[in-house]
Amino acid sequence: MIRICLVLRLTVHSPRGLQFQVGADEAVAHIQRKYGSRWLGASQEFLNLGNPSAEFLPFYYCQGTVRGIFRGTVSYSDSTTDSKGNMHSSSRQTTTAPQPLNTIFGPNQTQIYAGYKYNIRHVHTALRNEENPLCLRKMSMVDATQATINLFEQSTATLKLFVEEEVKRQATETARAIIRSFHPGASTIGVEFLELNIRLEEVTPVFVPCYVVKAQYDRQEYTLYVSGTNGTVSGPFLINALYAARLSALSVAGIFLLLWPNKVTGLALGSLLSVPVYYVAFYAAKMFPSRRRDYFRWQRQKLRMQYEEKDRDGFRPNVSSKRVEEEYRRSSYWDTHAFQNRQHTFGPVRDSRGYYKALGLTGTESVNEIRSAYRKRVLTEHPDAGGSSERMAKLNEAYRILRDPERRAAYDMGN
Repeated sequence: MIRICLVLRLTVHSPRGLQFQVGADEAVAHIQRKYGSRWLGASQEFLNLGNPSAEFLPFYYCQGTVRGIFRGTVSYSDSTTDSKGNMHSSSRQTTTAPQPLNTIFGPNQTQIYAGYKYNIRHVHTALRNEENPLCLRKMSMVDATQATINLFEQSTATLKLFVEEEVKRQATETARAIIRSFHPGASTIGVEFLELNIRLEEVTPVFVPCYVVKAQYDRQEYTLYVSGTNGTVSGPFLINALYAARLSALSVAGIFLLLWPNKVTGLALGSLLSVPVYYVAFYAAKMFPSRRRDYFRWQRQKLRMQYEEKDRDGFRPNVSSKRVEEEYRRSSYWDTHAFQNRQHTFGPVRDSRGYYKALGLTGTESVNEIRSAYRKRVLTEHPDAGGSSERMAKLNEAYRILRDPERRAAYDMGN
């Protein structure tokens, strides 16, 4: 019995980003190179590529620990030959004793796409890279000119479900490798977790560069993805229906010709059956990519509706969350200190633009008191919390002036 307990007491870092290293022309060249080299791949004359759209897709880079107890089921296959030259095969199976597993998972392997807009499997294939965490930058240092920044659709509450699935897969591979080291000759190895505890400790929201290319093939539109860092291409497997149909028909005719005792009869039957096989294979290869695309699209829509309530806050802390309360109390400690609450001897200051009034102050407060008042007002005045953009803009302007001693002194003098 598997018991999975994911402890979500985590630290969410400020968003980071990656720089585009691949140009739009290079992205198109990578697509043409990949789809032109696939066996039974898309016919180049029928593949029309649109203009690449430079976008930043949201990802969560996760870090934590894994503790568990597992046991393995090891199977061996043996083949022997008797004195008459006949070969006999046998199999045997054994179960290992429970073993502990203590390991970690890091951002180089645990990278989760935090959106439902695009095909999750294709996005992971194109944009997951172990070297990405080494190249993270602050978003202010990332050139996002003429690029679309996609929002985080997935909250950290939903993230734990996807992390649980991904980390369980990693833990299974690690456990299988441990068992393989003791049973190198095993044919198959199964892993069963008696207990598995996953602790998610740190999450870094990351904007990963990607070129999204709309492709027209056989009167159907598909979406292709090219990594903006290393040019990795991912997308649906577009099949050349004509080649697939010809190969199927020839295979049927060849099988009948080789296996039928009478070659003439075999050739006749193979030729007769190859005609319906040709059309079945042709239309199956023609419809498979579009049906698969529609299925994955339906899956994404289902996930979006399933986690709609949890995903409303994104990766931001809720107004009533413990994290916000702790940060507010910690930042407002000095506001209750005797030194900060000292009595001022000078009279009331001028408030020509209403900055002090906007923050609920009188003009005699300290810098920390101004900071505390600003943070307290943001919790209710921010548009995401039900406030208005106008009041939030007024608060930002007041805080920008009053937190700077020189600007505040000039404002108090009426300048």
